[in-house]
Amino acid sequence: MEKTKKHIEFHVDIDGEADQLHVHVDAEKPTTGELLVGCLAVANCVAETVARTGSVGKRKVLRNIAVMASAMAGEPLDEEES
Repeated sequence: MEKTKKHIEFHVDIDGEADQLHVHVDAEKPTTGELLVGCLAVANCVAETVARTGSVGKRKVLRNIAVMASAMAGEPLDEEES
């Protein structure tokens, strides 16, 4: 049995003047797991790009992303965890 490939696109529009961020996911019937794996892959790619172009290491960027995600859930990480 052949596995079918899924295509998921994450579109991010940043409006600096209005200080707004709009995110749109374009996918056909994705599962929760597929969306989460896609988000984590994007986070990893962002961390690699930031580390390559800046003075912060990839692990630190990933930790900062985790802190932001935790804050979005209303459960900020302790300083020791970040």
